[in-house]
Amino acid sequence: MKSTKIMLAIIATLLSTWTLMSLIGYILSDLSLRDCYTNVGTIICMTLFGWIPSVIIGCDLEEKLDKY
Repeated sequence: MKSTKIMLAIIATLLSTWTLMSLIGYILSDLSLRDCYTNVGTIICMTLFGWIPSVIIGCDLEEKLDKY
């Protein structure tokens, strides 16, 4: 059950980061929100930086769940 919770937290963080980067792109450009989700720039940013918050949250959650 611990691994499932960590996996769900990582996926939720990854999707939240992708949405945040897409919203920033939408605000700063004249593209539609749908285009910003699939834009090459957004995908590159997610490849370079999007995994970092997910790893941090996953590690913190694993440490927290190990105490219980």
